[in-house]
Amino acid sequence: MTPAPGAQGADRGPGAAVTLWAVALLALACVPVAAAFTSPVVLLPLVGVVGLAFAVVALARRLAVPPWATGAAGVTLVLASATSLARLGADAAPVADADLDGAGWRSTGAAQLLGPLADAVARLLTAPRPAAPALAPPVVALVALVALTVALALGRRSAARVAPLTGAVVVYGVALLLTAGAADRGAVGAGLVALAAAGWMLLDGEALARDGARPRLGRAPRRARTRWRSSGVAGLLVVALVSAGGAAAAAAVTGDAFEPRDHVAPPRVPAAVVHPLAELSRWQSDADATVLRVRGTHPGYLTWVTLPDHDGAGWHADLALRPLGTVVEPSLPPGAARGDVDVEVQLVEIAGPSGSPGSWLPATAEVVASDAPGVLADVDAGVLAVPPTPEGRLPEGLVYRVRGHVDVPDPALAVRAGVPGGEEVERYLRLERFPADLRAYAQDVVADASSRLDQAERLAATVRADRELAADAVSGTSYARLREFLFAEREAGGQVGTSEQFAGAFAVLARAVGLPSRVVMGFVVPGGAATDDETLRDVHGSDVRAWAEVYLAGTGWVRFDPAPDAVTTSAVDQVPPEQQEQTATQDDPPPVPEDEQPQEPATPLPGGQDRRVDPAVVIVAAAATLLLAALGAWLAVLGARLLRRGRLRRAGAVGAWQHAADALLLRAGAPAPGETADDLARRMTELCGVPAHGLATAAQAVAFGASPVPAPGAWRTAVQVQRRLRAGAPLGRRLTWWADPAPLRRRAGTGGRGAGHRPGPSRR
Repeated sequence: MTPAPGAQGADRGPGAAVTLWAVALLALACVPVAAAFTSPVVLLPLVGVVGLAFAVVALARRLAVPPWATGAAGVTLVLASATSLARLGADAAPVADADLDGAGWRSTGAAQLLGPLADAVARLLTAPRPAAPALAPPVVALVALVALTVALALGRRSAARVAPLTGAVVVYGVALLLTAGAADRGAVGAGLVALAAAGWMLLDGEALARDGARPRLGRAPRRARTRWRSSGVAGLLVVALVSAGGAAAAAAVTGDAFEPRDHVAPPRVPAAVVHPLAELSRWQSDADATVLRVRGTHPGYLTWVTLPDHDGAGWHADLALRPLGTVVEPSLPPGAARGDVDVEVQLVEIAGPSGSPGSWLPATAEVVASDAPGVLADVDAGVLAVPPTPEGRLPEGLVYRVRGHVDVPDPALAVRAGVPGGEEVERYLRLERFPADLRAYAQDVVADASSRLDQAERLAATVRADRELAADAVSGTSYARLREFLFAEREAGGQVGTSEQFAGAFAVLARAVGLPSRVVMGFVVPGGAATDDETLRDVHGSDVRAWAEVYLAGTGWVRFDPAPDAVTTSAVDQVPPEQQEQTATQDDPPPVPEDEQPQEPATPLPGGQDRRVDPAVVIVAAAATLLLAALGAWLAVLGARLLRRGRLRRAGAVGAWQHAADALLLRAGAPAPGETADDLARRMTELCGVPAHGLATAAQAVAFGASPVPAPGAWRTAVQVQRRLRAGAPLGRRLTWWADPAPLRRRAGTGGRGAGHRPGPSRR
């Protein structure tokens, strides 16, 4: 049965060359996607679904299946397969947020079917980077849908050349989003541009042409041969140079990339987790109990839980835990000086059935890596948590390793440091319904302080002075308990407290004078700071304590322990008095409403790495790219002109005439449509003084005559005409003589015929 004419056009397909070009573009775009995962084996299914999509569309086209039916079936197959794989992944990975299944968007039937796939995307965006290959199904499904769309679009003539590049850009963009721009620094992007442009020129016939010799009587016609067009060669060279320049410019650009993980809600700790601050009195009372053992490199203490929030009733932690390794920047930048932590921790009495309730794991301020199973981390608080046992406690006998960093305050920098401004600091300054007498007390203490560090040290010394540390003191850090601790007489329960009251009182007083602060519960390691210590240090119940931390711009979190038994109240070494007198508090201005923003940009947080792109770098990179592009274009035109010159020289008298006509075109512009070769020869002679009539006659005889006229000096004459014409041209014309592509638009052939208004030998 003969198909309808319209069906024939639809079923013909794009051809093997275009299909292979489209597959190559998509496969190249898949290369950086594999960098988002821990194993390059992910590249195999990515490239596989690209080839499978094109094969399915080609088979459907051969079987005369309508494109809409092919697309509907393909999309259904891809979504069904991806949802099934995502459901298997969901069964293997527990859901961290119990409210996920109750989201309102799942109320429809279609949303319920696609729910596992949406959950898989959320797991991918909250997983550490690079992610495990088991989280790849959403990405593979997206690549399959893109490949299916491109394969179907190739059947439409209008979209056949644009669709492959568009699909490659989508896949390439996914790779950059998943890796925050780290998957490619420009090399793959430049390759995509070069491959796309090369395909357009080669497949559309702009770079290649088929030539056939003019038939002659008594001679068999010669076979047509394929040759490169000068314009196509020039275009390919320009594309290659621009791509290289683009890659170089991309490598020069620095700064923070867009991170989609910042816009995905992290998994939350279950509400049933017990707060560990209540365990402080228990371990202080059981002073000889061995809670854990430590060895390795550490600053002399480990954190258990950080408490950044105070609601008037006490300190607590509203933490956002994510799998350790997830790329999330802390709200406040770390200090300029940092120390490394690499410790092995063995849980003893703190874990197991008789241990402390909860899943908090002893660690360090900023954890980089840990081999504890299923560990979650909060980047702002430096808190680790592991899945608890059925009894809601830490696993008994757990041994794990923690690597990370801790701020090491520099005294010279700390004494000059101020307090940063911005919304990020508000959390550590918030005091709800703060009593006026406590605020006045804090302000009186720091009235004569010379720096922010001096304010913190005066508050710590005041809280510490004439007060007693007692393990059996009343616990709590509510405003009422802190007022009793600070102001009441000993007989009424005042002036006595645990390290919880000393740290809590200092932290709220620090906030009252504008110092960002938080309370930390942790462990003091006997023997102090250690480096590569292979001896297991026993940490006892008496070593469990609370302290406070104050954030100073450029210095980071500074540890303060105002308890009487602490060796020193501050982690900052003693600052010489003369240096304190020369310093002044340098605070960032508080945030102002958007409609009152000053014209000058706000100063970034001191101590944070200002990673904004320098405008000068962008200008230099752009200028270098434009310069390389201009140089590449000039070299391409020069190369094409030289190739044309060699081809004309081999063409005999006709080629010599065309070489002279090229020179006349550059000197005097395009000739009038009615001008003949004799007219052009006369103009050449008038402009350069070299007789050109014989050259025109010889070219016409070869092109149109029955018997060619010998012209042994034709090329020498043409060169003389060209040199004289260039010598008589203005300076600007002489400088751009070999960079002008105008002669390349004139076809050079042995027949002497031109295109458009090109002058050629006359037929008279």
